[in-house]
Amino acid sequence: MTKPLAFAPMVTAAEMQAAAKAQTATAEKKASKIKKQAVVNTNVTTDKITASTASAKLAAVEHKQKATTKKTTKDGMLILGHHEWVLILSGTKHISAYIDPKSATSRIGVKDLVEFERDGDNWVKFHFQAKEYKYPVKSWSKSEDKKRLPVVSLRTKLGDRNDEVVYQLINGGNGVVLGENFMRDIAIQNNQRKYIQPRAK
Repeated sequence: MTKPLAFAPMVTAAEMQAAAKAQTATAEKKASKIKKQAVVNTNVTTDKITASTASAKLAAVEHKQKATTKKTTKDGMLILGHHEWVLILSGTKHISAYIDPKSATSRIGVKDLVEFERDGDNWVKFHFQAKEYKYPVKSWSKSEDKKRLPVVSLRTKLGDRNDEVVYQLINGGNGVVLGENFMRDIAIQNNQRKYIQPRAK
């Protein structure tokens, strides 16, 4: 038995117009989405450029401020920050020294401090920056807990200066404090800044 032929349903003009509108709307949505994505990408790129430019400008300003910071007063006295780089004894490693004009004496932390006599005089030996040194004792002072501290004179470089500075030796201590005895007549302090002077050579 022969099957009857099947015919596709007829599409009206109105239905064709509706389908065309739907296709157009879909295409417009895709185009709008692509355009928005392009704008987002452009904004991200612009933000990166802006941040990079701002960082470069900030670095340039900081460099300019550092270069123009006054290092001496009109009468030639050094201007020191609350910390400055120093070289002590024969050391080649710069140390960040705390500048304390309220402290009468400078102090330095050493290791393995030992007192001994040489030709009837008081001497000390100690380790500083992994080297052993022997120095005559200039005098003795007392710490806050009444311990006797040897006072010695050590070569110290700060900026363009190269001086013999009197220090209390603190056995087992760390760091360096430059007090009023170093600053007297040669330096003043700007405690709002640090590392004003160049590193000594």
